[in-house]
Amino acid sequence: MDALILCAGKGTRLRPLTDNTPKPMIPIAGKPIVVHLVDKIKDSVNNIYILVGYQKEAIINYFTSNEEYYNYNIQFIEQIKQLGTGHAVLMLKEYLESNNALEDLNDFLVINGDIVFEDNLNDFINEDIDDSKNYMGALRVPNPENFGVILTDNDNNILKIVEKPSKEELPSLNSNLVNAGIYRFKKDIFDILKDLKPSLRNEIELPDAIDELILSHKIKAITINGYWDDIGRPWDILKANKELLNNIKPDIRGEIQENVVIRGNVIIEKGAIIRPNTVIEGPAIIKKGADIGPLAHIRPYTILMENTHAGNSSEIKNSLIMEGSKIPHLSYVGDSIVGKNCNFGCNTITANLRFDDKPPKVIIKGVPTPSTRKMGVIMGDNVKTGIQVSFMPGVKVGSNSWIGANTIVDKDIENNTIAFKKQEIEIIKKKI
Repeated sequence: MDALILCAGKGTRLRPLTDNTPKPMIPIAGKPIVVHLVDKIKDSVNNIYILVGYQKEAIINYFTSNEEYYNYNIQFIEQIKQLGTGHAVLMLKEYLESNNALEDLNDFLVINGDIVFEDNLNDFINEDIDDSKNYMGALRVPNPENFGVILTDNDNNILKIVEKPSKEELPSLNSNLVNAGIYRFKKDIFDILKDLKPSLRNEIELPDAIDELILSHKIKAITINGYWDDIGRPWDILKANKELLNNIKPDIRGEIQENVVIRGNVIIEKGAIIRPNTVIEGPAIIKKGADIGPLAHIRPYTILMENTHAGNSSEIKNSLIMEGSKIPHLSYVGDSIVGKNCNFGCNTITANLRFDDKPPKVIIKGVPTPSTRKMGVIMGDNVKTGIQVSFMPGVKVGSNSWIGANTIVDKDIENNTIAFKKQEIEIIKKKI
């Protein structure tokens, strides 16, 4: 059994978080999405092929420079042009043919590189599985209208897939099973894919190949158990962090100075420093090189990545602070995602809750999209704020931007922008 993980996409719905980082390298519970996927399968498959494209170096460098993965046969296939999910799978065939290894391929897994899930995939790797069939992962969801709904018979043979049915259609379908983005294919899938006509988007689509397998009665569903989510929007990152953090165990290896209070399940890696009078409430993860306190308050579901800093009297709650970013003093960050190498001026505040309690709308590919009840700022890399800057709920701040002192940010800021509040100072000279 081999595996192909699809990691070539641009992740445009997550921008500005993906300006400089491919979506599969977005950290969830302290490590990139694709690393979670590799860890799931690395001891159960012979070869792991990772399809890369956008910002490929970040993925390749992670695995080639990390000794933990030296003993696993991880190979990288570049997809220069993203021409559809079916084309992505065909790239494996081309790669193996060029290396005279196609004959050695048997059944293989295909996993979307932007999903986070709890299932151990034993049902996919099971040696007793019916090897005359292909398989698709399916899960039960409360909102099947947002996905491709799968109809099966009593033996889990897939009869039909209805893409994003209307709520009026759902009762007649009588199914809440949807595509989980996990597959086990036979080599015959390559013959189907190469004969497919491009879709209206001029792409080779994997769902079209699935339809061919359904017609020939050659594909069954395997139900995915436990938590599952695809990371498509910024708040999905916070949701996935929360789910995975609920399962961590305490592991304190960093330097803990006097009067520090640690409650709940907290991971503090070796090389982190927790300075005096800091309070940390788990679940939370503090990575190596982080410098926290004094008098900082780290609240539940917070992740501070490598070489971050939360300083005197700063409070961070349910947020992801990425590598190298600094929140030095007297600031509040709630329900937010802060990119790499950002620096907050004193008393920078992220608002995360509207007065009317409605979910803030976040602009996703030009469309205002309701997020979650609490949503703070979504910030790219290398952003700097002056003192007393405030961010309204759900705003996005592009990479490499500067926000001037005393500015209230109530709309999105594009990349490479300097934004500041104009003010006039009236000077009155007293007569002596």
